[in-house]
Amino acid sequence: MRKFIFFIVATFLFISCSNQSELNKIYACDVDEIETPKVIIDFNKNFKLTISNNWKTNLYFDEFQSEIFTADTVKQLTESFILGSSFNFGVLNFNNNFYKRTDSILKQNKLEAINSGSQPFQFKPSYWYVAKGFKNGFTYHQFNLTAKLSETTYFNAYSEIYGDNNINERICETISILEKVTFLK
Repeated sequence: MRKFIFFIVATFLFISCSNQSELNKIYACDVDEIETPKVIIDFNKNFKLTISNNWKTNLYFDEFQSEIFTADTVKQLTESFILGSSFNFGVLNFNNNFYKRTDSILKQNKLEAINSGSQPFQFKPSYWYVAKGFKNGFTYHQFNLTAKLSETTYFNAYSEIYGDNNINERICETISILEKVTFLK
């Protein structure tokens, strides 16, 4: 009986570990679980994030969106990242206008796209990119993910990654947090 239970548990662990998202595969992510996790719910109760208990968090909302801004304030800025995520009301279509607007925003902020893709996010159509530039005197990377949730709602998240060290690891940590987002509506 013990061997059977061990077999079931081992099989479950193997399947869950090998069932990585496409983003995890692209960045070869191997992220540990969050130590001392806490759940943050946006002001309008549209979604929740699980983050570390020692992160500082601010909420914002208006009639079009509800946002969570969070960051690990214990680490140096060049060792951590700032994460912003929002539930938005509005029509989103991944068409030529969307991509032109994205390119325009990158150009306006003097960022160069270095990687992008259209892998599904939680089984929803999405677009993501990583861009690089300079901000506040630092080399700066931005990971941005936009997912269409319905005909009138979408989710957007970004991480601001400062410095030149452990960029992929911090992108992976961002992806890990975002993949655990729970939508409440």
